[in-house]
Amino acid sequence: MLYIIYKVYFKYRKCTTEGGWNMLNRLFGNYLVEKKCITQEQLEQLLPVPQDVRAKMETIVLVRKILMPAQVQSLLEGLDEDEEFGKIAVKEGLISDDRLEQLTSFRKNSFMKFVQLLVNEDYIRLDQVNQIISSFETEYEYTDAQMNSLILNDLEEIIRIFVPLKNRHLHELTVTFVQTLKSLIDKEVYLDKAYTSNVVQLDSYAGQVVNGDMNFKVYISGLGNNLLGIANYFTGDKYESVTEDALDNVGEFINCVNGLFATNLSYNDIMVDMGFPDYAIDGLYLKDNPLLTCRIENGRNPIRIICDTHLRIPLKSKIVET
Repeated sequence: MLYIIYKVYFKYRKCTTEGGWNMLNRLFGNYLVEKKCITQEQLEQLLPVPQDVRAKMETIVLVRKILMPAQVQSLLEGLDEDEEFGKIAVKEGLISDDRLEQLTSFRKNSFMKFVQLLVNEDYIRLDQVNQIISSFETEYEYTDAQMNSLILNDLEEIIRIFVPLKNRHLHELTVTFVQTLKSLIDKEVYLDKAYTSNVVQLDSYAGQVVNGDMNFKVYISGLGNNLLGIANYFTGDKYESVTEDALDNVGEFINCVNGLFATNLSYNDIMVDMGFPDYAIDGLYLKDNPLLTCRIENGRNPIRIICDTHLRIPLKSKIVET
């Protein structure tokens, strides 16, 4: 059995309509903090991007890699105060009228606006935009198509970048999970790339089994008090540390997500039932094909009874052999 693990970063932020959500803003912002272009405090001041910000055309053509920095600089140096960059670029034959019209729609794009803010605040220079974004793409191994999905804020495709599941229903579950987090907990939620492993050490967790036409279990685990972002604000409680009651709230959040997912499955005649959520403060160690160990006082050997409702435990597995 392979466990699919992906990290989700969030904290509770009041989910209002102010500002625009774009996962790329946080990812690129974190990169700039790591490279010491900006500080964490400056990043928090920039995000979320205010709605009234508009990206300039010279910024857009650099982010979209339509023109090179030298071309942009040359046009800017020749502009009169009442001239528009885009119209001069068309006049000089650098872009077409149709392309200019397409690019104009990016003035309200959240990532374009974020880059414009970075330039406006002199955190990066305009002639650095192309090079910094290219370095970001290279370091995180984003393809042009993936970067395009990130810029366009296409949630379905973004999920495929970070959690590339072949099973379309599990993909839909991940989308439902991220959408629910974004709607109820943190509008700036973002992901790290998923990985698979035969062994998982969970910290404090809540989980829920889903059975029926599909069979799987969802765990949400977090170190220290990281799960309080869900525990407190999903139910309105105010726990200061992770307790069993707090984890029970996390279990209810999982139940909410799985319930939405189950409803969507039912539209395609796929039926599933959900078990009661379980949780533990002490964490859990998940391992594929484990040894069965049982210690009895005075060294007696017990009879070992294993129940598998689907009769899928191989006779050669370690748990049967032991």
